[in-house]
Amino acid sequence: MSSSTKISWYLANLRNLLVVCVRVFIYCCIHPREFYRLSFYFFSTLNEFYQVSHGALEDFEKTRLCAQMKSHMILARSNVFNAEAFVTRPSETQTLAALVCHLRPRTIFEIGTYNGFTTLHFAYNSPDDCKVYTLDLPPDFELEDERNYSYDDLMVVELSKKNIARRVYKQDPLGRKITELFGDSEKFDFSPYYGKMDVIFIDGNHSYRYVESDTGNAFRMLSPNGVIVWHDYDYIIHRDVFKYLNSLARRHRIYAIRHTRFAIYGKNI
Repeated sequence: MSSSTKISWYLANLRNLLVVCVRVFIYCCIHPREFYRLSFYFFSTLNEFYQVSHGALEDFEKTRLCAQMKSHMILARSNVFNAEAFVTRPSETQTLAALVCHLRPRTIFEIGTYNGFTTLHFAYNSPDDCKVYTLDLPPDFELEDERNYSYDDLMVVELSKKNIARRVYKQDPLGRKITELFGDSEKFDFSPYYGKMDVIFIDGNHSYRYVESDTGNAFRMLSPNGVIVWHDYDYIIHRDVFKYLNSLARRHRIYAIRHTRFAIYGKNI
């Protein structure tokens, strides 16, 4: 290929890029809601690069677990069309499903249920005898101090309370594997689960105080070969999660999973 052909190709693509930018800008001016959607995906992508450039976590790609998952054909069950992209991205739903499918846990503990979409994916991708526990706030929960909650957490509290009676696993046959627990995770008694959980998923209150408390309880619940997965390792929207996990990485080897907002820990990964 000649240099002139290569330059022409780049110039043509640059022209196409400019055309797309102008047309999308005009479209978003006419449809403001679509601008919100576009900005979400833009900031999500920007955040992924920030994890690499300014995060203190190690790269999950370097782990033995990642190598094992790449070497095996993992056909996880995942319905990305029902995912709420502003809560859990389709790629994140698929990642969690694949992790559980590969790890084959006998016990799973989730902190933060919301509508139960992730919970049901745990049930579908784990062995038949797996027990899935999910903890969320009770329907009569009253906020004592809104300063302990970020804006998005306040929204999730309200949405979680509204969704308690219509969580997606309620009418699903595999809902039998799921045990609902209710309480404030900072005050909840986790002691019956100490040392017993093979997978722990933390996606509750995103304030520094709560993430630290939930993580401490997660380490106590962790089985010898278990893993902890944190959602929202995200500086832009969930800065406290980002700061806390960067701090925790000084004491534990924690890995960031690329193209997601997940961080993961396990002694043997």
